[in-house]
Amino acid sequence: MTTPQPVDTDTRLNQLEDEFETVKQLLISAASYAESADKRIDRLSERQDITQRQLDGLAVTVQVMGETVQSMGEKVDNFVTKVDDSLDRLTRKIDDFVETTTARNAVVNNVVLELRDSQQSINASLARMESMILQLHKPNNSNEAGS
Repeated sequence: MTTPQPVDTDTRLNQLEDEFETVKQLLISAASYAESADKRIDRLSERQDITQRQLDGLAVTVQVMGETVQSMGEKVDNFVTKVDDSLDRLTRKIDDFVETTTARNAVVNNVVLELRDSQQSINASLARMESMILQLHKPNNSNEAGS
């Protein structure tokens, strides 16, 4: 084993100064790093504040949009109700029209049948009248031929 050699005071003092200088440089480096990290934290905090304001704005926008959608939904529901009511009224009117038209068609058909019957009756009467006129006219023709 070797025994350590005694260090003189100047050497020891120089070593301590070198170590203090190293510690000093390390502390300066750590302080610089801490200051840089602090600045980054400040920037991140500012960005977080900006992001939070944007999120708050978006939340308000979403709420307004939700209210708008709800309002539009109510308007659509009211419109659908009005359209349904209008369709119901129109359906009733169409049904009434169909019933009325069917009844009128039946009346017209009856009138047409009666007119046909009347026409046949008139034609038969005209045929009888023509026959009677011919018969009346024949005796006159035979009297004229004999005189």
